[in-house]
Amino acid sequence: MISKNLSLRIMTGLPLAAAAIWYIFGANEIIFRVITVCIGFIAYYEYGSALKSKKVPVWFPLLFLSLILSFISFWLFLTDRNEAALVSLLVLTALITLFSISNNARRHKLFFWYLFPILWIGLPLIIVYLLRFRVIEGKGSQLIFFLVWIAAFNDIAAYFGGKRFGKRPLAPIISPKKTIEGSAFGILGGLIFGLLLIFVWMNDLFPVWKAVFIIVLVVIAAQAGDLIESKFKRYCGIKDSSGLIPGHGGLLDRIDAFLLSLPLYFGLLYMFRIIY
Repeated sequence: MISKNLSLRIMTGLPLAAAAIWYIFGANEIIFRVITVCIGFIAYYEYGSALKSKKVPVWFPLLFLSLILSFISFWLFLTDRNEAALVSLLVLTALITLFSISNNARRHKLFFWYLFPILWIGLPLIIVYLLRFRVIEGKGSQLIFFLVWIAAFNDIAAYFGGKRFGKRPLAPIISPKKTIEGSAFGILGGLIFGLLLIFVWMNDLFPVWKAVFIIVLVVIAAQAGDLIESKFKRYCGIKDSSGLIPGHGGLLDRIDAFLLSLPLYFGLLYMFRIIY
């Protein structure tokens, strides 16, 4: 019998999946940029709110400014205005440094808490834009969907495999419900359904041996990304990053698997010359 929470997750998950598919395949470049920036702002707000729960004195205007300046720096680099991009990065670094030093409480950690989301949240959002519009003509959407697909089946297989066979905790201090068996089922689920998608739709992009290597590493990274967010929430003393999505928690709870796997995926695609 399906639990109430699982039913709610499915009911809210289906419209989210439909919206994600449109975002990946249907949104033009301008709309894609706007949505990506909005995702960044929501994720940064949840991140800052979580730290506020821990009484870390982050300042929201500076958090949001760091997101804007990091995106501006990226865009300037992309359009070959390297000097302006470096100036933008220097301004960002100076602002974060000055604010961290001037704040007496935990100043030695504040610099980290401002820098961390740029790499943890901002960088994956930049990479998803690059994949969609700047790597392979007409293939970017497929590459993003492939990552979403294997992450989703990792999640599904890990949930049901762990529920049925899970005995040994994977990371008991960080996330007590996750098990080694569930993790193994997640890797297997991602691998099976990832290869199935390649055979049906993407055999021109991925040779099988490369696909197996990429899928296994990316699924492991997705699971690690989930644990990193769990560790962050445990540090802040919260259960969910927010209550934005009924049954799922916050936006960070939904994208946590991609925050580590996207940079790794992008690097592997370059390493295997699938993108260039």
